Amino acid sequence: MKIKIDHIAKIEGHAGFTADIVGGDITQARLSVLEGARLLEGILRGRKYYEVSPITARICGVCPVVHTLTSLKALENAFETEVSSQTILLRKLLMLGQMINSHALHIFFFSLSDFFGIENDLDLIKKYPEKTKAAVAIRDFGNKIIEIIGGRSIHPITPEVGGFTKLPDTRQIKEIGEMAKKILPSAVKLANFFAKLNYPEFERQTDFISLSSPNEYAIYEQEITINGLSKEPNVESFMHRIKEFQVSEDAVKRTEIDNKPYMVGAITRINNNHEKLNLKADKILRSSGIKLPSYNPFYNILAQAIEIVHCVEEAIMLAKGKKINRTESNPAKIRQGRGSAAIEAPRGTLFYFYEARSDGLIENCNIITPTAQNLARLEEDLAIWLPQLEKQGVGEEEIKNKIRMLIRAYDPCLTCATH
Repeated sequence: MKIKIDHIAKIEGHAGFTADIVGGDITQARLSVLEGARLLEGILRGRKYYEVSPITARICGVCPVVHTLTSLKALENAFETEVSSQTILLRKLLMLGQMINSHALHIFFFSLSDFFGIENDLDLIKKYPEKTKAAVAIRDFGNKIIEIIGGRSIHPITPEVGGFTKLPDTRQIKEIGEMAKKILPSAVKLANFFAKLNYPEFERQTDFISLSSPNEYAIYEQEITINGLSKEPNVESFMHRIKEFQVSEDAVKRTEIDNKPYMVGAITRINNNHEKLNLKADKILRSSGIKLPSYNPFYNILAQAIEIVHCVEEAIMLAKGKKINRTESNPAKIRQGRGSAAIEAPRGTLFYFYEARSDGLIENCNIITPTAQNLARLEEDLAIWLPQLEKQGVGEEEIKNKIRMLIRAYDPCLTCATH
């Protein structure tokens, strides 16, 4: 059986899929990325340090916040610039907005229809009008956080090396907290709905890589962990462990660690850090009946729904009683140096590295995106799962639907991957 899908809809970017199954064995399973090379790393070389983060934000229109902030953190580490606790808090709020916005889009408008065989999203909206309103309201809330702190909802303009060009006022931070309280019940209902869906049964053991912290559900900072066990506090050292490789005709690099694919993303964070979830998010996880660690990639969808609840709860706590100090800043002192950084993007851990000269020009850089890290693991999943489906007597069209469902469960962002 030869399976060919020319275009996979409802993902960020363009991709197709081809597979050959011969005698119950698969001879090829390949996700074909149909995006052209964008060469952002080359564009950044020779740029002034204050130019690069606004450029990296343009890597993606869905997750520009995390590209901006990871780029800034790497520059700050290169310049040995310490940022204030207020800057960190505001950046964490920005990241919460990013997570909420991206997850709400993916779980409801990209993945939900797969569970019901619905091809037209207008039919999905008709089937679940109230849940559609809730998903839109949740996404709007995430956008509002980014707009208040970042200056606009797409490609934020206020973050800079050392802090912000413009700070929100105390009233606006209080507004975020009040909005979060109003949206939390809707987020809980939506997550409980996703907890009751019938997820395909498919598990394959892998390594889960994410940030980890002893004090919080790590998104913005702290050390890197594999399976919640081994810890690596040095991001640059860890990046050297990641082997990037390229297959012919694709502009996207794949990655391995210790010659093995691995997984990043929401299900990885839940597996590694679930004990740090906020109260309502933890309750939904426990009631879902998932046994952790879970190696089922389809649960990445549910993990995103749970993370939405966690992020809304976190926004309430971070905004509570926060007063903005408008004189607080720490401008960068330009120096020659190397700096790396990692932040949890909605789709997984995002890595940045810069080498800067004493005049502030960028001499070298490297960006490793979550989707680039997940592709090799996704293709292995497909290579193992498809023969199982054929042996179960699943027809060709249904197999194609299952392929689309699994790919969308990973929530790939191919525009990021072809940076």
